[in-house]
Amino acid sequence: MKNRLLKGLVKWGRLFIPHNPKKNHILVVATTALGDTLWATPAIESIRASLPDCFLAVLTSPVGMQVLKHNPHIDKLFLLKEPLSRHCFSLWRQLIKEKFDTVLLFHASQRLTLPLCSLLGAQTLVGTAGINKGLDDLLTHKLPNCAQHEIVRRLKIVEAIGVRPVTEQLSMFVTETLPPRAVAGKWIAIHPGSKDAFKRWPKEKFIELGKRLKQEMDCEILITGTKEERALMEEIGSAIPGAHIDMPTRSLREFAALLNQMDLLISNDTGPVHLACALKKPVVAIYASTDPALCGPHKAKQAVVIARRNTCDPCLKRKCRLPFCFLQIGVEEVLNAVRGCPNPSK
Repeated sequence: MKNRLLKGLVKWGRLFIPHNPKKNHILVVATTALGDTLWATPAIESIRASLPDCFLAVLTSPVGMQVLKHNPHIDKLFLLKEPLSRHCFSLWRQLIKEKFDTVLLFHASQRLTLPLCSLLGAQTLVGTAGINKGLDDLLTHKLPNCAQHEIVRRLKIVEAIGVRPVTEQLSMFVTETLPPRAVAGKWIAIHPGSKDAFKRWPKEKFIELGKRLKQEMDCEILITGTKEERALMEEIGSAIPGAHIDMPTRSLREFAALLNQMDLLISNDTGPVHLACALKKPVVAIYASTDPALCGPHKAKQAVVIARRNTCDPCLKRKCRLPFCFLQIGVEEVLNAVRGCPNPSK
């Protein structure tokens, strides 16, 4: 019923919107979280390389605004505020002034995003079929939804408008700096949380890992996480002698500056993995309930992935309360990955 109403409103609205787009005025839509936004950066860089004189804008989330700030390939950033229903008209007024002729829908969590883009007067609206909450008909070019890494999927979208991919490497342009580390030596960040609990290696494993790292590598351990993960961070940090706990009050860009000071990150499947890849920092990433071939580090030479197939078919995903698939991964295996990780002390 919702989709039928939205499609009807779009059809009616198109009768009144101006159709005078400017050539090579391109809008990229990436309105999701940290990892999803970083996956867009190779495609954005490829657009600029193929169409150096185009006007390239990005509609993104608050997190995306921090990720894409200072990106030299982007001419303008537009912020999608939540809830979109409340801000939809004001955002539409901002966007339609730019007279986009092409909209590239990389990923959007909000149902209203595609209808909004359909009312910008663009001649071309490209996206992936099957991931648009039943609104695929609003796309002018629907690409097949096949098993491929999310970075590649975004590159396929820009290829549809004649762009040649020039990189598959993530990027983030960090200008912020932090005071020097209080203690010299090797620093290893451990990120034991994730937005979804079913993606987490057991906290007991992280504690044992931290203790072994302190003993064998004579390093400093920093426990990182979000405000929602503070209790988990404190439980793990207090159980590892001498560990430091990074209180989660930093902005994303300050957190990126902090990662720049680390020699290595060990993390579950969550955004900081991709942030570390974008910063070209060594990272050990742990996967069991998700497939790193689709959403893990991609062609990142500094990343080591430890992965197992999920043990439940189908996987319960967010309904899972005990992700025992992670019990397939032991502390010794992660330690071996750390020992073999590229330049963990540089």
